[in-house]
Amino acid sequence: MIVSPYGGVTRIPAYGCLEHVSAEVTVGVVSAIVAVAGLGVSYLQLRQTSTKGASRWPARWRAPVVIGDVPREPLAYTRRAALLDELARAVDNGPVTALTGGRGVGKTHLAATYTREHLARRLRLVLWIVAEDAAAITTALAALAREVRLVETVIDADAAAKAALRWIEERPTPSLIVLDNALDPDAVLPWLPRRGRARVVITTTNQDFAQLGTEVRVEVFTPAQAAAFLCTRSGLDDLEQAALVAHELGDLPLALSQAGAVIRRRRQSFGDYLAGLRTGPLASMLARVPGDAYPNSVEQATLRSIADAEAADPTGVAQRIVDLMALLSPAGIRRDLLYYLPIERSGVDDALGTLAGASVIGFDVTGTVVVMHRLTRRFALTRMRTQGRVRAAAQEATKVLGAAAAATPPSGTDVVDHVADVWAAVRRDLNGDPEAEALVSELLRLRRWSVERLGILGESSRSLTTAFVVLEEHQNTDGIDDEAVFLARRAVIDAGIGTHRELDVLAFAEEVLADRMRVHGPDQAATVATRNLLGYCCECAGLLERALEIHRYNLQESLRICGPDARSTMAARINIASTLRSMGRNDDAVPIFEENLRENIRVYGPEHESTINARGELARAYVRAGRAAEAVTLHEINASVHCAEAAGTQVMWWPQYRAAAYSAAGRHGDAIALLRGLVEQAEAALPRDNPSLIRLRLFLARALLAAGQGRRALRLFERVVQDRERILGADHTASLNARRNLGLALAVRGQRRRARSVLTDVLADYVRVLGQAHPYTASARSSLERLPSLHEFPP
Repeated sequence: MIVSPYGGVTRIPAYGCLEHVSAEVTVGVVSAIVAVAGLGVSYLQLRQTSTKGASRWPARWRAPVVIGDVPREPLAYTRRAALLDELARAVDNGPVTALTGGRGVGKTHLAATYTREHLARRLRLVLWIVAEDAAAITTALAALAREVRLVETVIDADAAAKAALRWIEERPTPSLIVLDNALDPDAVLPWLPRRGRARVVITTTNQDFAQLGTEVRVEVFTPAQAAAFLCTRSGLDDLEQAALVAHELGDLPLALSQAGAVIRRRRQSFGDYLAGLRTGPLASMLARVPGDAYPNSVEQATLRSIADAEAADPTGVAQRIVDLMALLSPAGIRRDLLYYLPIERSGVDDALGTLAGASVIGFDVTGTVVVMHRLTRRFALTRMRTQGRVRAAAQEATKVLGAAAAATPPSGTDVVDHVADVWAAVRRDLNGDPEAEALVSELLRLRRWSVERLGILGESSRSLTTAFVVLEEHQNTDGIDDEAVFLARRAVIDAGIGTHRELDVLAFAEEVLADRMRVHGPDQAATVATRNLLGYCCECAGLLERALEIHRYNLQESLRICGPDARSTMAARINIASTLRSMGRNDDAVPIFEENLRENIRVYGPEHESTINARGELARAYVRAGRAAEAVTLHEINASVHCAEAAGTQVMWWPQYRAAAYSAAGRHGDAIALLRGLVEQAEAALPRDNPSLIRLRLFLARALLAAGQGRRALRLFERVVQDRERILGADHTASLNARRNLGLALAVRGQRRRARSVLTDVLADYVRVLGQAHPYTASARSSLERLPSLHEFPP
């Protein structure tokens, strides 16, 4: 394993890097933190349920399982019986029902009523997901997996979500999934159950969702419903006058609810309220959004409700909460997040009660999540701009989110979403404002934190996508210093390594080194560490000659600048050895690995994480040198050491190499048993396309082949080829190496003709992709030349 350049912290390689020329299984040093180390650390805390047959599913639950925050019944709620009946028929007749309609028409409350009533009828499983961001579906399904004990801790969100989806599909009893305010049918489709008794209800303004199932169209109240509702909400009994107010408000349920609250609180008549609505100054405060069907009077009603609630709170807390919620995610805010405001909890709760009474906000059924309707949020944000309070509100939101990001236990994806929404709402307002430079800097720091947090939470693909966006935000924002842009580029590189896309981020590693040279000069430890990062990316991307050149130069520089005991010196030395091994120069690599272990023991002691790494890398080199017994001894020393910092690598990474050493030493039963256990663990914890899982299958294939179980081994070799080509593409070095491994396995099995065909084809592709002189090409050519005498798989 390579010691990475990340501030001197040992990194553990995983799929996506290099395989040595003797068809070594490892594909290099890639997603150390996310794919291997992070998963390994989490795995110590994780006890997965069995996945064999029906026994993998938990026993039937006696109490309902509800994931998400089902809205409770609002004040003066009008039960829309005809729509509910239509919804019930649609749900009974098909797996997917789409409730479509404009904003504020009551789609969410209609779905919530249906859900509450069916929970009362002993429905056992409900998922309520605010699906405006499709990533929330993954998060909710992962939460279900944890709730029903498919997993106890979510290691990889995608893996846990897929396991939960399979569990739902196999449940013998009905389940209900509500996707509230979904926007993108393509993003939602992969997460819809394909079989079983689950039913999905989608609320959306996008009529394209009708293609997924049965559409139930939700419009505003009928005039009779609107007048009756307004009378109930306001406490007045004048249907004729109520109908006039309702007409002015467009019969929109949200506006009617808020108007009724104002009338009740002010003890106005409908006539007085209508006169104020038509003549009040609020009409000029907000411009109509093109394409929206909301009349200006709805804007007036919404702002009157907000203003009335704020006027009822002399402390000013209500206004601060309205401003904060207008910036945070519309999916809802945990009440405890609001407690990070520098206000007594009782003051926050009192203000929330005032706002809820005015229908400005609402709560979920548990009272722990606060929700502001998207229309209300839009009006409140525009009001903030009109009144010049955006900077102050953004400052308060940033302080709240900064406190949440630093909290223990760590925050989840909801804080990541809030950071993104705050930045999206205020970036244009703050950009170029000299008084907002510190605020902008802190918001961008939280955006970089979000990239790291997503990776830690297992959402590596989203982490990389977010990283590219965050870098662009840094580059397009005025007044951002070079160090912040450097850190944004580093975030892209980290996320790229986490998703095994080193080639995609190699240019960023080059830019980062150029920045360090320009800002700090060549004689700084930061420059040495950054050059190590570039060499790391080159090796993982298959650029071995360039990687070796960089690592050798960096070792000299680290010795000169940082000294022999520095982590950067250790990193450069072991990276030289690892690159030589990847080039097939194992005899040159072994002495360097031995020196590296001695130096680690001298500087850090025998049980330090860096020493464990050095010992394991030397053991790998010994296997290739035919010194299997010595390799087993080193691996078993590592297995006996308890090091919290290296816990992740001790769970999955080094055991697979220990199994390879067992196999090389002739202990085939031990090797196969250990690897089968690792594969079973990985299949329970990781998605099927995870590179760590694919690599483990390749280890198992080699162990089976060495044990004489050639038929089973060949099936695994072929599966690895298929998986790598599907995920990475046919020309990726890992895919080419997998094909070469298959050719070697065929030769060992005596299938010479097919082996020659496979090795000839892959040699031609090595030449085409990597060139005649590349070590991989030379190794493939050597394999083909040695084919007649090849009877054992190379170490």
